[in-house]
Amino acid sequence: MPTIARRHAGCTVAAVALALLVAGCGGGAATPAAGTTTQPSATQQPTTNTPTPTPTKTGPGPMTAAELAWLTAVQKTHAKIDTTFRRTTNLTRAAMLSLSSSLGECRRMLRRIGQGTVRLRPVLALVNKACAQFDKGAKCWATAARVSDAGGAVEAGTPAERTQSQAIACGTAGYGDGSNLLTDAEAKAEEIKLAAG
Repeated sequence: MPTIARRHAGCTVAAVALALLVAGCGGGAATPAAGTTTQPSATQQPTTNTPTPTPTKTGPGPMTAAELAWLTAVQKTHAKIDTTFRRTTNLTRAAMLSLSSSLGECRRMLRRIGQGTVRLRPVLALVNKACAQFDKGAKCWATAARVSDAGGAVEAGTPAERTQSQAIACGTAGYGDGSNLLTDAEAKAEEIKLAAG
């Protein structure tokens, strides 16, 4: 019994001297001495009864079916325009009008599918630029067709020949620039798909 009494007395002295005990004599939690306050350390968090919130995904999430359909429409339109130009080898008046109509498909496609979602805006910006180039090209091909006969010919050395030549160059450039921009749009779409997971 005297030994136990000495142990308790030793614990009381230690509590007053140190102000804070990490562990009490019986292995329980220490009680701070009267008049002292404890502050949580940098590594200790105050204990609360609030449950830990469940983590939520803050990103836009995977691509939706509507977004994928929108991107597919852009790809299909690009492929359709490219195919028309690759297959046109004889520039008759009808062929020039067909090329003009084909370039106009870009703007018609955008009217059909709308503006897309917010995260597709970088793709839409490139598609709009492509359509603008195609619109210029379409006007030029229509001009070339207007000054040509049914076979696509014009009289040499006439203003019609100069107009046709300039219009064909303009129409070809409009197609090339627009097609390159659609290629850039498709590359941007792939980046967005990868980021969406």
